[in-house]
Amino acid sequence: MWNHIIEAENPELFDASATARLARDAADLLAERQIVADGELWEDHPDARQFQRWLWLLRRKCQDQNWVTQAGLWRLLPNWIEAGVVDPGLTVFVAFDSITPALRSVQQALGDRSVDLASQAVAPLSVSAKQFEDPAYELEYAARCARTWFEADPARSIGVFVPGLAKQHASVERAFQRVFYPSYQSPPEDSVFHVKAGLPLHHHPLVSGALLLLDLARPLIHHANAGAILRSPFLKGASAERSARALADLDLRKRRELDLSLRDLEKAARNCPLLAETWPKVRRVLQKKTPLKEFAEWSRFLGDLLEAAGWPGDAELSEQEQQIVEVWKNALSGVAALGLVVPPASFDVAMAHLKRLLSQPVERGDWSSPVQILDASDASGLVFDQIIVVGLSEETWPPARALSPLIPLKVQRASQVPGSWAPSAREERERITRALFEAAPEVVATHCGRMTPLTRVKSSLAERPVPARVSLTVPLEQVQDSKAPAFFFSSEARGGTGIIKAQSQCPFRAFAEYRLQARAPEDACFGFDSRDRGSFVHRALENCWRRLESQARLRATAPADLRLLVRESVNEAVHGEEDGPLHVLISRTERERLEELILEWLDAERDRQQPFTVETVEQEQYFEVPGLRLRLRIDRIDRLKNGNLVLIDYKSGKQTRPKLEGARPAEPQLLVYASALKDEVDGIFFGQVKPREVKAVGFSRERQFKGQTAQVRKDWDTYMENAKANVEKLALDFLHGEAAVDPIKGACDYCGVKPLCRVKEIRGAQEEDESD
Repeated sequence: MWNHIIEAENPELFDASATARLARDAADLLAERQIVADGELWEDHPDARQFQRWLWLLRRKCQDQNWVTQAGLWRLLPNWIEAGVVDPGLTVFVAFDSITPALRSVQQALGDRSVDLASQAVAPLSVSAKQFEDPAYELEYAARCARTWFEADPARSIGVFVPGLAKQHASVERAFQRVFYPSYQSPPEDSVFHVKAGLPLHHHPLVSGALLLLDLARPLIHHANAGAILRSPFLKGASAERSARALADLDLRKRRELDLSLRDLEKAARNCPLLAETWPKVRRVLQKKTPLKEFAEWSRFLGDLLEAAGWPGDAELSEQEQQIVEVWKNALSGVAALGLVVPPASFDVAMAHLKRLLSQPVERGDWSSPVQILDASDASGLVFDQIIVVGLSEETWPPARALSPLIPLKVQRASQVPGSWAPSAREERERITRALFEAAPEVVATHCGRMTPLTRVKSSLAERPVPARVSLTVPLEQVQDSKAPAFFFSSEARGGTGIIKAQSQCPFRAFAEYRLQARAPEDACFGFDSRDRGSFVHRALENCWRRLESQARLRATAPADLRLLVRESVNEAVHGEEDGPLHVLISRTERERLEELILEWLDAERDRQQPFTVETVEQEQYFEVPGLRLRLRIDRIDRLKNGNLVLIDYKSGKQTRPKLEGARPAEPQLLVYASALKDEVDGIFFGQVKPREVKAVGFSRERQFKGQTAQVRKDWDTYMENAKANVEKLALDFLHGEAAVDPIKGACDYCGVKPLCRVKEIRGAQEEDESD
C-alpha cells in the first residue's frame, strides 16, 4: 500500500520501494511512541509534510475499506484486551530495555496478567582481547575460537557477535564454513552454527531458478538468461539431457544476439527431446498472458508457467529445499493478496512485487545450533557460556543508530526517541556495549586498529593466544599435471597456426583448446565487434590486391580510380543480413571507416622501398614436423625483384616487434609461415591496419617499409634459423604433451580457458608461500 501510494503521488522518485520502507518504519515509530503526525514542528520539514500526505492517504484508504495496518494494532489492541475481545492470558515480557508508550498501554490493559522480567546480566569472569591488521583475519580467528570451544565441549552455548552482520553475511558464513566444514562446498543443513542473517530468498538457487524461468513470459529474453534457461537444473529432464542442453546453449550463443525469443530457444534445443515436450506446455500457458491482470490472476499465471516448465525439476529435494518451495508458494499467495490494495497491473509490475516479497533472508542453521552468530546489537537479554565479539574498533563500534528522516528531529526528541539527542545517544551506545560484555562469563574481543573506548574494560583485557589452525585430517594425493599424454593424429590436425601460438603463449592453453576442445562460449554483441572488423579488413584488402596485383599498378592508379576500387572492395567485404535500419546504418558507417583506413594503408604500400608483386592472397600452405601436419592460410605473399618473398599478416590491433622474438613469441604465425615456405623469405611484417596508427611492424633483410617499426636485421639468416628452430620446438612440445600452466606476459588477457587452469588461484598460492 505504501509503495502504491508513493508511486502514484511521486512518480519521479528514483526508488519508490526504498521510500516505502522508510514511510512504513516511520508509521511504526509514530504508533509505538504514540506521536501525533501534526503540529507546528512538522511545518518546516518538506519531507515530513510529504510523509503526512502519504500517511493521510493510507489512513483514508484503510478507513474506506475497513482495513487496519500492523502499526494500527498498537492503538486497537489495548481496547480489545480491556473489552475482552482478546484474552492472551499471562504474558511475560523479557529483556525489554525500554518500554515504549504503546507497549506500556498494552501492559496496563493486561493488568495482573502482565509480568516484566529484566535482562539477565552475567558478570564477566574472563575477558581477553586480540588485535588484527585485517578484518578477514578477525573472522577466521572467531571461527577457530568457536570450533575450539565446541570441540572441547559440544554441549556448551557459544555466541559470536558481529557488528553490521547483515552486510557482512557472505564473508562471515564463508569464514565459518572454511573452519567448521573445510571439505564442503557449503555448510550442511544440520550445521552446528546458525547465522542470524542471510542472503535474500531470491538468491537461493531454487528461487533464482524460478525467477529465471519466468523470463519465458517475456517476448525477448536477454542472451545470458536465455542460455541459463537452457542449462537450468530446474527444468524437466535437466539431468538426462545435461550435455545436449549445454551444446544447445553453445549453439544459441553462436547467434551473438543480445536478445532472443522462445522460438530461438526451441530451435537451439532441437536435439533435446524432453525439452521439446516442455515447450508446447509453456506456449499454452503463455497464450493466457494479457497486458494487464489482477494480481490473483498473475499469481495463477506464474504458478502455471513454472508447472509447465517442470519446476523445481526432477532431482529429489532436501528438507531445506522443500521449505524453500513452500516459502515460494507463500510468496505467490502474497502476490495474489496484493489485489486487495493494488489495481490490475502489467507482468513487469507483478514481477517487481514478487521479488520484493522474496527479499526476506534465508538463515543458515537454526536456533538450536550450539554456535549462534548474531548482530552485535542483539546481545541484550541473551546469555551464553562463552562469546567472542568481532570488530570492536573505533571505526566499526558502536553502530550508528538510524533515526527516521521523515519525522522531524524535534518531534523525535520531544517524544524521547532513543538516540535522538546527545545524552540519549551516548546512553544507548553504552547500553549495547555493556550488554555485550554481560552476555557470558567468558568474553573474547577482537579489533583492528584501536579498540573503541566504550569497552571500559580495556585495562583488564589480556592478550589472547590464537587457536591452532584447523587442517584437514584426510591425506591428500598430489599429482603432477603439467605433462599430458603424447599427441597422436594420423591426418591433418585442426587449428593451424593457432596450435603453435597457444603453445607459445601458454602450453596448457594449447592442450585445453586443441586437445580437450575447450572453448569459451560466444558473446553477444551490439553491431560489429573487433573480430568482425578484423575479418572485414582481411576481406577488403584481399579484394583490393586481387585487382591491383602489384606496386607498379598501385602507383599508376589515379587517386579517384583508387578510391573507387577500394570502395568496391569494401562493399564486397562488408555485407550481411541488413534486416533493419540500425544494421544498415552500422554497416554504412563501417564501410566509410574501412575505406579511409585502407586508403591510408595503401599509401604506406605505395612508398615501399623494394618493388613487389602480390603473388598470393589467403593462400593455403602446410607446416609439418614428424607427427604433426598443420594447414596454414597466409594473408599475403609478395614476390620481390630478387625472387625472394615478403610475408604480411594483417592485424587490426596494436603490434610490436618483440612479438616476433624469443623462444616463445607472442605472435608466432609469421614465423610458422616462413618455416613452411621452401622459397627464401626476406621479410615478415604485421600489417597494422589501425585507425591513426597504420604501419608495418616487423623485420626484413633489406629496407622494405618506411618507419622505425620496420627494422632491418643484419643477422637475418641467423634470426630465421633460430625462429624456425623455436617453431619446431613448440610443435614438438605440443606433440609430447607439454601442458604446464606457464603463461607469458599478456597471454591471460583474452584467454577463454582460465576457469580450467585457475591461474589466478595458482599465483595466489605462490604469493602466500613466498610471504610465509
